[in-house]
Amino acid sequence: MSKKDRYWAYFDEAWKKVIERLFPHLLSFFIPDLYYDFDISKGFVFLDKELEKLLKKSKKGAKYVDKLAKVSLKNGADQWILIHIEVQGYADSQFPERMFRYFYRIFDRYNEKIVSLALITGTDKSMIEGRFEFKAYDSGVEFKYLSTRLMDYEKNRLEQDNNPIALVILASQEAEIAKKKGKAFDIKRRLIRMMYERGYKRDDIIAIFEFIDWVITLSDEEDNLIMDEIREIEEVNKMPYVTSAERIGLRRGFEKGIIEGKREGKIEGKIEGKIEGKIEGKRELIIEALDELFNEAPVDIVKFINNMDDESKLDNLFRIAIKCKSLDEFRQSIKK
Repeated sequence: MSKKDRYWAYFDEAWKKVIERLFPHLLSFFIPDLYYDFDISKGFVFLDKELEKLLKKSKKGAKYVDKLAKVSLKNGADQWILIHIEVQGYADSQFPERMFRYFYRIFDRYNEKIVSLALITGTDKSMIEGRFEFKAYDSGVEFKYLSTRLMDYEKNRLEQDNNPIALVILASQEAEIAKKKGKAFDIKRRLIRMMYERGYKRDDIIAIFEFIDWVITLSDEEDNLIMDEIREIEEVNKMPYVTSAERIGLRRGFEKGIIEGKREGKIEGKIEGKIEGKIEGKRELIIEALDELFNEAPVDIVKFINNMDDESKLDNLFRIAIKCKSLDEFRQSIKK
């Protein structure tokens, strides 16, 4: 997987996770009227399997995220919500049509009312109109959906808004700035400090930290400095939330989720492939971890890993990969 493809895979996974973990906050921020009618005591459920069956789109090279959720309203009715996040910085003339296709496929299959929300993370302003028309001789359809470009939110407003989603949007904006101006460390440090200063609950902090950690990447040395500062903040405030061990777990979950998705596409419908795919997935997991930590896994190490067939040894090698501080240290471990 190239660095560019890995970035989009991480971005995709980061948005999926933050939507799942901060969903009520997301409704409150983007659709306040719906949030007011939402009976939060009855919870909500994500209908991703239903959405996947309807869309049947390839994930390879995808630069968008789809989530379908169902919430209970205070009047006893159910409300379906389609959330589509478009990760693009260029004009896409087919985007409104795609939103319409998602809408009518869900409606045609389930006959449910749907609230469609598009979040645009790129810089192109032509994609935020929120309307699709398909007409001839005054006959046809006009479809409207909620659409907002995250880059349009004023920084001051986001910094003053205590909703956790405001900080997620700010992190998304700052990630673009960090790439252009080379100020990733200062930006990430400031965002994490803001996260603690706002006094969020532990689960919210973990969700926000995970998002920030994946959209703004640093060198190992800078990451260690960030973690030292986090430990200091948490020690002073007596809130041991983001431990080093937990962070490793978050990274492992992301890597595993990405690899699992790739593996499923390769081995679908093949029993023999599932057995081999399990081993192949473990190999890829180790290589992806080394790629992420040290930019790129050397050819000799990749060759060594791809020749391993023992699952328990591969599991152990992955644990070593995410804990080692250098490629030399990893090489020494595989020579033992």
